[in-house]
Amino acid sequence: MSDPIGAAPVADPLTARLWHTVRAAVAGTRQARELAELATGLQAPLTTGRRIAVVSIRGGTGKSTVAAVLASLYAGRRADSVLAADADPYEGSLSWRLGLADPPALADLAARLMSARDTTLRALEPLLPRTANGLWVLPSGAPRQPRLCSEVTRALSRLFAVCVTDCPPGFESPVTASVLPEAHAVVLVSAATPDGIRATHNFLQRRVSNGRTSSLQRVVVVLNTLQPGGRGRPAGDSATLLGRFQVPVVTLPYDRHLAGGGLIVPSRIGEATLREATRAGGHALSRAWPI
Repeated sequence: MSDPIGAAPVADPLTARLWHTVRAAVAGTRQARELAELATGLQAPLTTGRRIAVVSIRGGTGKSTVAAVLASLYAGRRADSVLAADADPYEGSLSWRLGLADPPALADLAARLMSARDTTLRALEPLLPRTANGLWVLPSGAPRQPRLCSEVTRALSRLFAVCVTDCPPGFESPVTASVLPEAHAVVLVSAATPDGIRATHNFLQRRVSNGRTSSLQRVVVVLNTLQPGGRGRPAGDSATLLGRFQVPVVTLPYDRHLAGGGLIVPSRIGEATLREATRAGGHALSRAWPI
């Protein structure tokens, strides 16, 4: 589907992309080999469906962008079916970022989806939209039913190997509170800034102080670089600060394409961003243990 507002720019400018091409030829595609190795984490065989919740402590972290990229990577690398779910009770941005301009509301779809859960994917084809790379999308829109998204994704879990749910920002939301107990893994997205790292540290420390250390075994932290000039190494030693909690910490570098706020085209994502997002996706799936 075409972008009615205009496509966001590619992440790497022309000179950088040309350099990537030359460097790959000279260096024997070391980066390509690393990406292929990381991608095996996205392709891990699963016997039951895995639900991955993408959350943030506050808004403005690029959480929905991370959710869209992770879901697209799973769909592109796996042979089985993958679902991206927008848990925003109103008008979430996940569907639009994935290229679906006018999807139906969740509240209008839920009853039919629930009745189709014991059949096959073919029964869902008239109901759920799909992206160009085959990713199934559960749209947002159930303002009076905060638990509806989690109920539907649980019901459809048998049909999807992986479900990535984009939760509203903050942990006070009743929607997020309903999704988290159903999640096999949690991707915690924060801005890759000193304040973002501090907030993430304090959140993890509260979990430990409240006797919920075991819940961190399902957590992956993604530090998202939102400003140009960021190189994926925010001020302060985030690995040391957050490493004591024994959670994987992945930093996404600044990406012009993703920061543009338009439709996400996987082929336009920068090489470094793609590599680190693949790393995060592999961590999330490896920590998505059965509930």
